[in-house]
Amino acid sequence: MKKWLLSSALTLAATSNVFALDGEIIFRDALYGAGIGAIAGGAVYLIDGEDFGAKVGTGVFIGVIAGAAMGVYESQTALVEIKDGKVYAGLPQIKQKAIKLENNKYHLINQLSLVEAKF
Repeated sequence: MKKWLLSSALTLAATSNVFALDGEIIFRDALYGAGIGAIAGGAVYLIDGEDFGAKVGTGVFIGVIAGAAMGVYESQTALVEIKDGKVYAGLPQIKQKAIKLENNKYHLINQLSLVEAKF
């Protein structure tokens, strides 16, 4: 029952329009995470020298999860985004904007969008 409920929830989350995600960013970050995790697992194996497969496999698993989470964070720009009549929810991302002042200096402004609408 637990496996069925978990697989149903994951399928619903992956196929619904609740989260608008950029798959390319998430996939790239998950691959980078897997590579970094494999290197970290290999380093742990070199330290104690027991069970190479388990250590590298654990490193890859943790790296994929962390990389995918980072990709989800990178692909979102606002907490709630309204685009073409659909509402997308996600993690907000801080954007920096540079404003040129009169004395040829720049002033940086950090923005955090809670609601973004595109028509």
